[in-house]
Amino acid sequence: MSVKRFERLLKLREAQENETAVVLAARLAELNRTEQQRAQLSEYQSVYLNALVPNDARLLKQTALMHQQLRAALQQQELRVAAAQTQVDQARDVWLERHQASLSLEKLIERRRRLEAIADNRKQQREQDLWATRKAFLKDGGAGFSAPED
Repeated sequence: MSVKRFERLLKLREAQENETAVVLAARLAELNRTEQQRAQLSEYQSVYLNALVPNDARLLKQTALMHQQLRAALQQQELRVAAAQTQVDQARDVWLERHQASLSLEKLIERRRRLEAIADNRKQQREQDLWATRKAFLKDGGAGFSAPED
């Protein structure tokens, strides 16, 4: 396969890598958002836990209900954070896989270019040697050259 074909393949791989990078960025943003929500809920819970205990039975019951709701909301948010982290990990794994594929292809292309350059240099050297030999032969007028006999 030629270097140009590998380069076209690399462009495709890089496009796929970029697409997965966008997905990864979106997953990270979602994780960040869910973690911020968790922090807010935790802060609310802290405020309610540190609040003065009301004297009124009805207010005490409402405060207890609020504690329970905040605990449940925090548990749900922890699950959301864990799910978002799992999605980030999966997206990162896919991106890393695509990134490694791109890097491997880049290395292959570079290796092919070096090999082609070496082959081109050898070809040029051979042509220069032939040219120098012809020139030397013509300069000597073909002296010492005898045609093969039948």
